[in-house]
Amino acid sequence: MRHHHLPVCLLALLTACKEDDPHDSGGSGDSGDPGVGPTAVAQVDPTGGTVPLTVTLDGSASVAGDQPISTWAWSLPDGTVIAGETVETVLLAEGTHPITLTVVDEGGRSAEASVEVAAVCPEFDEAAEAGILDWGEVSGMAAASTAGFLWGHSDAQGDGPVLYAFSTSGALQGTFTLAGISDYDWEDIARGPCSAEGGSCLYIADTGDNAEIRSSVEILRVEEPTALDGGTLTGVERFAFTYPDGPRDAETLMVDPLTGDILIVERDRDDAGESDIYWAAAPLDGSATTELTLVGHLTFGTDPLPGDVDATGGDISPDGGLVAVRTHDRVWLFARDPARPVYTAFDNPVCDTPPVDEAKGEALAFALDGSGYFTGGEGVGEPLHWFGGAGQK
Repeated sequence: MRHHHLPVCLLALLTACKEDDPHDSGGSGDSGDPGVGPTAVAQVDPTGGTVPLTVTLDGSASVAGDQPISTWAWSLPDGTVIAGETVETVLLAEGTHPITLTVVDEGGRSAEASVEVAAVCPEFDEAAEAGILDWGEVSGMAAASTAGFLWGHSDAQGDGPVLYAFSTSGALQGTFTLAGISDYDWEDIARGPCSAEGGSCLYIADTGDNAEIRSSVEILRVEEPTALDGGTLTGVERFAFTYPDGPRDAETLMVDPLTGDILIVERDRDDAGESDIYWAAAPLDGSATTELTLVGHLTFGTDPLPGDVDATGGDISPDGGLVAVRTHDRVWLFARDPARPVYTAFDNPVCDTPPVDEAKGEALAFALDGSGYFTGGEGVGEPLHWFGGAGQK
């Protein structure tokens, strides 16, 4: 067989042409010439912070080649892809998050660039004693809209349908009676909007049911008084609810400060730590009994929620970004994207906090400014604890 060889000079010329082409990106143009592809430039602001962390992803500095850039796509660690030259996303898990920008031009040529964002859980100081609740017991607690004060209640039926206003140092300020209400088993209190138009209302969870026999439970709502010296609260609204899977005992009520939606977390009376999460969307209907929607589940007593098995209280941070559920010995935090329903927070990894050392600890309230949270235990003379210093690790 005879082999045909190209002249050495022609072979060298072709080889040099191929090696000297600096623009070959693997794409192709209409003429068959690969042309000049785009250059991706990814920028992020901020580069780190505390969950829930809102970051801006900016690809506007990317450079087009021979043809204009047609698409920008941001690939997140969870597999989500967001389209757009400049977009926002919310990071909800602690860790280093690699994010990749892919730009594609009108000729189909593409380029990539990556950035990293470091997200951390909020860090709180160890418990500090803020005061002693020597005037009564507190089963549920919420921050008042008046700075420096809290709302609380007892779950002892003999105390009557009363709320307590007290200072963040534990001193009783006033006692309020809810007109026309016969308390049954109050378990938690929350403050939230009165309606879509706003306002500030107190929500009381009449959801105690140790024997799990109640055919329905109630949430009471009353406009929050601005004077805290005590009195009678009128105009109390009553909202009746049933569970979709039969009676439950629940000691945790939360009201979304952004929407007015409510969350109720079951306390497992079998002490297995299996707690379902129920939700009702605002506006609440006082004219009929509403069936709650089962939206999630938590298992206490084992990783990632070790320790005590009883869900005894909860609250949502004033900005709606943190959802907290407590047991007797711990507060568990979940970061929430404020643009999504509040119950989606429980789909995200949990953030740990310092231990709580309280006899029958049940009360939890974020501070009005979100800088920390208060906890308390049932029983007269129990301490009011403060966990401050919310911020980055």
